Amino acid sequence: MFFDSSNFKVLEAGVQLAWMQQQINTQNIANIETPGYKSKSLSFESVLREAENENAPAEVELIKGTINTSDNVSKRPDGNNVDAETEYISLYKAYVQYSLALDKVREEFDKYSYVLNANM
Repeated sequence: MFFDSSNFKVLEAGVQLAWMQQQINTQNIANIETPGYKSKSLSFESVLREAENENAPAEVELIKGTINTSDNVSKRPDGNNVDAETEYISLYKAYVQYSLALDKVREEFDKYSYVLNANM
């Protein structure tokens, strides 16, 4: 069934990670004027490890993001290192990725709907 397939699990992980990225960017933007706030980012360590070791079987359940706090030195005197332009661009990129992943999930459901309705 589609829900048990690796394709669905990858799509589901993609949607979740894109949503998480949007939340992190929104949090960074909301704290742009907070003194001492350090920006956060999302990394996909398990995906990178799988890409490094192509011979290993892919474990779709292991696709997870890790939230990291930036230690970059702030150019501002209050110690905040959030760059608004970078955050807005990243937010938009995550939004597009989220939308595309949801569209792909909808396409897969439409295929199943077509097959189910064609037999009736």
